Amino acid sequence: MQPRTLPAFAALSALLSPPLYAQPASEIRPAVDVTFQTEAGKYYQLQTSTNLAGDNWEDVGLAVEGTGESLSELFPVNAQKQFYRVVELQDQWALVWADEFDGDELDLSKWGKEENNYGGGNNEHQHYSVNEKYAYVEDGKLHIAVYRDPYTSNDGKTQPYSSARLRTLQRGDWKYGRFEFSAKVPGGEGIWPAIWMMPSENVYGIWAASGEIDILESKGNYTDRTYGTIHFGESWPNNTYTGTEYYLPEGTFDDGFHTYAIEWWPDRIEWHVDDVKYQTLTKDQWYSAAAPGSETAPFDEYFHLIINVAVNGGFFNGTGQNANNLPDSAFPQVFEVDYARVYQWAE
Repeated sequence: MQPRTLPAFAALSALLSPPLYAQPASEIRPAVDVTFQTEAGKYYQLQTSTNLAGDNWEDVGLAVEGTGESLSELFPVNAQKQFYRVVELQDQWALVWADEFDGDELDLSKWGKEENNYGGGNNEHQHYSVNEKYAYVEDGKLHIAVYRDPYTSNDGKTQPYSSARLRTLQRGDWKYGRFEFSAKVPGGEGIWPAIWMMPSENVYGIWAASGEIDILESKGNYTDRTYGTIHFGESWPNNTYTGTEYYLPEGTFDDGFHTYAIEWWPDRIEWHVDDVKYQTLTKDQWYSAAAPGSETAPFDEYFHLIINVAVNGGFFNGTGQNANNLPDSAFPQVFEVDYARVYQWAE
């Protein structure tokens, strides 16, 4: 279905008035002030074109969710593309949040760094550090690097490895949507990269009563497969989980970048790799002990994103894998993420 174009925005010209204060020419940015009436729950996209005929409209920025009020936004303008319009998106995914990891530093308005020396509750062997050495942006990609750097906290706890864990808590969280990533995993034994989601508030109780959604997990040198899982039920140790692994038809996941995504709906969660849907879990396959009458709990609250690399721990039980077997020359082990994108469904 074609999006509906708001009539008031067939075309808008750039405002090219001179700045009030002198500044270097490279910092001057013409802009257009766009005002449009919205409907609550609908999504709107600003588009630009070099001609009014409308055969080459391109999206500008992210989609905006309507509130029922008139919205005014100040948008940057490409001087060669002087025509603008706003369209109401319908029957499609609307891009509402993204990090393309361009530039040369991590965007701390989107990601917080966690400091933690206690093994993630899973007897892991890494210290999560806020040092830029372990999480940095370079060549248009996020890098999370694991080093054999021991760290001892003030209470005397020592971990033999150092890594990073990033999260969007208090910066971005969502209920339902499509969450998509392009990533390349490391392949060292005992190395555990993951992209996952946790509830921003423990409405149904502490882990895992309020749920957990694992979008990507890679199990060390088992790089021919990836894992998609949910955790739910009751608080630990009475929690449970379900999920499956997906085997790559050719090659391994550490050979290059692959696209990982979930599509999270009120009644189901679907997992995709490179546009192949490999798993669907429905509301009949999860439950909440704290909300026995609910058909959707605990996966009906706001969740935030987490990206990290752990080392060793219970995830590797029965595999014989241990990062201690790796030579020093195998470090750093690096998890690379090319982009992170969040979409909401525009009805």
